Amino acid sequence: MMNNEEKAAGIRKIVTIENKDDVKLLQEVLEASGGSIIKELPLISGFLCEFPQDNSVSLAARNLPQNIKIEEDLDFKLCCLSGFPFNFPNPFPPNQGFSSNPSKPTMPKYPAMPQYPDQVGGNVDWGIRRIGAPQVWSMLNSNRRVRVGIIDTGIDYQHPDLKNNFREGISTLDNHPTFYDDYGHGTHVAGTIGANSRQGMSGINPLVDFYVVKAFNKKGNGKLSDIIEGIDWLMRRQVNIINMSFSTSETNQIFERVMSLAYQQGIILVAAAGNDGPNSPVDYPARFPNVLAVSAIDSNDRLANFSCTGPEIDFCAPGVDINSTWLEGGYAVKSGTSFAAPHIAGTIADIINYYGPMHPYQIRSLMAQRAVALQALTREQQGNGLVEIPSLFS
Repeated sequence: MMNNEEKAAGIRKIVTIENKDDVKLLQEVLEASGGSIIKELPLISGFLCEFPQDNSVSLAARNLPQNIKIEEDLDFKLCCLSGFPFNFPNPFPPNQGFSSNPSKPTMPKYPAMPQYPDQVGGNVDWGIRRIGAPQVWSMLNSNRRVRVGIIDTGIDYQHPDLKNNFREGISTLDNHPTFYDDYGHGTHVAGTIGANSRQGMSGINPLVDFYVVKAFNKKGNGKLSDIIEGIDWLMRRQVNIINMSFSTSETNQIFERVMSLAYQQGIILVAAAGNDGPNSPVDYPARFPNVLAVSAIDSNDRLANFSCTGPEIDFCAPGVDINSTWLEGGYAVKSGTSFAAPHIAGTIADIINYYGPMHPYQIRSLMAQRAVALQALTREQQGNGLVEIPSLFS
């Protein structure tokens, strides 16, 4: 028997209007064509609508005025390589007693600044060491929190390395009320950005607050309408950064408009370049000018063989064999531009923590000026280069 996610659905489109008076007309046209409104998308003055078949969409389009537009509800994929995740061999003590169906979390108190050892230990992944994050931990302001939005598969908010920094979450998926991560991808991304544990792993910035949107299902698939709803939710919570470790080769005016609205609010947008290979162009949203596009490198400072490249690349970051938090209090090693992007998001969290709020353009400029160009990589492979965090604080 098929579950709700597997049942065949109608054809879904995003419909935008210019004024509230158009809502009634839209409802009338939808009724006549056999369509219906699934949910409202206030950020774009639009609605996700469902039609029984293609000719119903055509019928609706013919009966709607030009100021009511119908666009595709684009499909998205996560930028991680396929394959079964495996546990990193014995770097951290085992964690037990974590339910796969946890209850709604209670909001923890803000944690105190962790006490880090003078020398980097085994609880710090190679990518975090490569960008120099441990060298500036003592310079971070424990009284200045940075709000990081993550649009992904959710989060394991009971993970001992993440629970202190988790603040709020939402699921924008149909028939999926919980934002608990049932895939692992979002939990992995969060760990790189801001895991906070003396016994487990430490992320780039342990002083972040996570605001998490579950817009991708357990198969790693997402839709534009769910992403739009998530961005709206994050904008209302005034996050400083949004990490987007997903991509699509297609775009439309609605998608570009949403990215511009978030940028205009002062949110720094970070996205994975895509995993289609070095001969493939950068995917969206990374290709948008208001988004920081991140390619992936390995531990030898070489371009990952899966990373997309192009003139839109802003920075490169570690994205091969990245160890981070996983489901049920565990850890996993994964590869993909998905895991390069959070290195940049975490770096930006450090900048905001150290200097205070800055305009996205200022942050991009500072990083570009201080980035190190890697000799083995071209401009289209690395953008401005690799950002080593200590250089940003000098």
